[in-house]
Formats: sequence, C-alpha cells, structure tokens
Amino acid sequence: MDEWLDLPDLIDKTHELIELGLFNQAAELLAKYESVYANDIDIPVLYSRLYTETDQPEKALPWLYKGLNIDKNNPECLLGLFFVYTQLENSKKAIHYLLLAEHYHPHNEQVLNALIWYYNEKNCPEDAVRYFEKALNTGTDNPETFQHAGLSYQRLGRHEEARQCFESALAINPHFHEVRDFLADLHILRGNSTKSIELYRTYLEESPNNLRTMSRLVFCLCQCELFDQASDEARKTIRYYPNSPVGYVDLAYVHLNTGKFDEAFVAAQQALDVAPVDTEALRVLAIIQSERGEMKSADKAFQNALKIDGDNPEIMRDYYHHLKLCGNYTKMELVANRVIRMEYPYCMEDFWFLADFYRERGKNLKAFDNLRKAYKLMPQESELIPSIVEILVERKHFSYAAPFLLQYIKKNGWNEIMDQIGKARGFKNKWNRESLRLLRFFGQRPVEYRKFIFHYHVRRLLLFIVPVLLGLIVSLILFLRIP
Repeated sequence: MDEWLDLPDLIDKTHELIELGLFNQAAELLAKYESVYANDIDIPVLYSRLYTETDQPEKALPWLYKGLNIDKNNPECLLGLFFVYTQLENSKKAIHYLLLAEHYHPHNEQVLNALIWYYNEKNCPEDAVRYFEKALNTGTDNPETFQHAGLSYQRLGRHEEARQCFESALAINPHFHEVRDFLADLHILRGNSTKSIELYRTYLEESPNNLRTMSRLVFCLCQCELFDQASDEARKTIRYYPNSPVGYVDLAYVHLNTGKFDEAFVAAQQALDVAPVDTEALRVLAIIQSERGEMKSADKAFQNALKIDGDNPEIMRDYYHHLKLCGNYTKMELVANRVIRMEYPYCMEDFWFLADFYRERGKNLKAFDNLRKAYKLMPQESELIPSIVEILVERKHFSYAAPFLLQYIKKNGWNEIMDQIGKARGFKNKWNRESLRLLRFFGQRPVEYRKFIFHYHVRRLLLFIVPVLLGLIVSLILFLRIP
C-alpha cells in the first residue's frame, strides 16, 4: 500500500511529477487527495498549474476561481488568472487580475515580476523598469526578472544597465542560454563583437562541446568576419556531432556569408541527408537557392520549411526578402505583416523593411507610417530618424521634423548625414535655414557641451517662468480677496 502523503509532501510530489512531464501521474495523484484537502488553496493552485502546463487554459479557469472562493486575495490565483487570460488573448480580463494582484500585494516578488513581463511585452519599457526597481528592493534573485528588465533597458537605449541585468541573470543561472544570447547580441550591437566570442568560449570551458553554444560561437565569429575561424568551429561541430544537422547548417551559413554558394549548397544538402525535415537546413537551402537566382526551387524550400514550422518568424523574414526579389509584393506584404503581428513588440526590423520598400516605390505616407511605428518601438534607434526627416521635409512639415533632428543630433552630432539632409529643398525658407544653422552649431559641439547648454537654457527658462507664475498666483489671490 502506498504511503499516505501529508499536504506539504503532496505539493512537492505533484510539482516534481509536473516538472518531469508525468502529467497523467500528477493528475491521478491530485484526484486521490482532492476530497481530503478540498478546502485547501494549494489543490486549486496545483490543478491550475497542471492544466496550464498541458496547454489547457480553459480547464485551469474553474480551479483558479475555486481558489479565489477559498482565499479571495490569493496572489497565486490572481496571477494564474492573469496568465491564463493572457494565453486566451483576453487582455481586458488579464490586466484586471494583474492590477488586483498589484493592489493587494504591491510588494510581492511574483506580482512585480509579472508586471515587469507585462509592461515589457506591451512595449512600455519605462513602466517595466519602474517595477524592476521595486523588485530589486524585495531582494529578487529570479533570473527572468533581470532578463526582462535588461530587454526594457535595451529598448530605452540604456545599454550599460541592460548589460548589468543580463550579467546578473547569468550570475544567478549560468546555464540560462537565452540570456547569454541576449548579452552576446548586445555586445554585437555596441560594436564589441569580440566580447560575444569570449562569452561563448568561456562557457565552452565550463561545458565542453555544448552543441548550442558551439553554434552560437560560429555566428559571433561570422559577425566579426573571422570566417576561417568560423569554418573551423563549424567543422569541429561536425566531427563531434556527425549525425546532427547543426554543424552542416552553420558551415553552410559561413560559406553563404563569403559568397561561396556552391560550397554552401553542398553543406546544406549534407544537413538534409542527416535530417531530411530539419527546418534550419531547409531554410539555409532556400536562402542559398534564392541568392543563386533559383527562385522556384527556393520558394519550394521555404514552403517546405514553413509546413514543418509555420510560426517560425526567422524563416518568414527570409521568405519575405525572397518574395521581394521575386517581385511578389502582395504576398511579401502579407508575410511581413504576419511576422509583425506575431512578434510585436520585437518587430522593429520588419517595420523598417516595409518602410524601405514603400520608400523605394515613392509611397511616402506608407513609408512614414512604418518608420513611425518602428521609432515608437525603439526611440533610441537614431538611424531611423534621417528617413523620417526626409519624408517630413519633402512634404513641407519642417516643424514636425525639427524634434526628430534635435534627437538625432543629441546622439550623433552634426555628421555627413545631416549635411545631406540640410541640402533638401524644404530648408530653403529663411526661418528654416536659421533653425538649421542653430542645429548645426549645437551638433558641432562636443557631447558634454551640448548637455551643458541644454541644462543651462532649461535653468534660465525656469528662472524666468517661476517668478512670473508666482506673481500671477499672488495677483489672483489678492484679486479674489477684494470684496
């Protein structure tokens, strides 16, 4: 006869079974003890986890509501309802329960983590950072909290703080591969590709021959244009894992980056010989065939990859680039917009792609709309600004262009791009030219000077406004007191 489990042992055993993927055994165990512990909040919580882990959110709902009947302010049930309704794409109910959780448990670490995640996903990085700072006061050591905060800081252009968050997440969990990738990508973004290489080489010392890490190392070496080293690493992967398509796929990408299409094709075929339905092998084969001008074969390879993994955004991105080369613009737009819907708010490059496409065809309003959306996602991405300004100036909206120009100059100063913008017809007007001269003066000064002059004028403005406002308030008070 099985040993009887007290409630704490039942909770531990059920969580263990769920984590091992033994869902049927977990369900049988809960059913055995359900009537015994019917009035305990942990039973509904365990059932809700079981159903959400098995992708049955509708079945989790009644258990979560049952939990709230036992304890109406229970944070686990409130957060469970938030995540379930998020899965069901009912954002109105989801945020309702998240805000209830915040109201009743404003300092609860799990609640703060959920708020950071929510505002990060909703492209409200300032709010996500605000809740992250609160979570730090709870002494949080959840690596996912630091991951989401790092992404928010990165979106705000606060790269140093993003780096610190990613490194903190890795310090807590050295095997958090997704964060390591984010940190490596951040190094590449900041022009420190060699640091990304060091990141993966260091981890390989701790975990030799880790297939995922070896593949990412090849990618980073390609980013540094160290193609010989990248090729050696890809061949090393093939030697260690001859029955895996990963090394062959990586080698195909190395050859693709160096324009060796025939060698890339051979490597892609070798990957497919090992794994005929591997989506990455089909994807790289499709890209190679597209680059070689074999459009029908490339289209077939893309379609085969998407039949296997129809929701893969990276395959779809390559596919819409291919469709553009083919001149199939209607389908290209459909695929690009589908990626945007799937990936929002991580879809700046897709908006940028569509903006460039419309700009090339003289559809400036559509181009501007996509640039504006991309800029809203990443306001610190100053490279978007010149295209935005060109369109505004062409349409004689100088007053709207000026704030964008100021933002660009704050970060980049006056450079060759600004010289080109300054030659546009829209700046021939006398007042526009004067404004441009002021921006040139501002932009040609060092960064520290620009910061100083900005704060200097803000202080002067405040010194002027504050006495005026005080005078108006005093006058109003005296006026109201006159009988």
